Amino acid sequence: MPTNLPLFIVITEVVKHTPPWVWILLAAITALGLRQWFEHRITRSRLIIASIALAGYSLWSAFQMFGPQALPAWALGSALAMATPAAFPLPRRIRAASDGSVTLEGSPWPLALMWAIFALRYAVAVTLVFHPDWAADLIFACGVALV
Repeated sequence: MPTNLPLFIVITEVVKHTPPWVWILLAAITALGLRQWFEHRITRSRLIIASIALAGYSLWSAFQMFGPQALPAWALGSALAMATPAAFPLPRRIRAASDGSVTLEGSPWPLALMWAIFALRYAVAVTLVFHPDWAADLIFACGVALV
């Protein structure tokens, strides 16, 4: 793509060439995030499995995009992410039930977080289309993996 095109044309072309499954994924995470606005009950095992699966997907994604060079930054970012709720607790209430499930108070924050992660991954994917050599750049790889 020529480098002297207006920004709106570049954005239009990027959006037009985005695979349909990406927009389906955005719709799915939006629907899931909107469900989080209301109080809901979830089993403890589902909560643990979802957490492990998302962490595994995150690790696989960082490794796939940048290789092993980004894994220490990913580990640091994961540790910071796990420490953040203790340092900055959000006003979301979680109640444990006697049957092993937990009830989560509704909140818009999960949707905001899901959109932020989607936007970051989309921006990185588009960036790597335009600059594939950046995947081997240690500073770029570690910065993205950390975030």
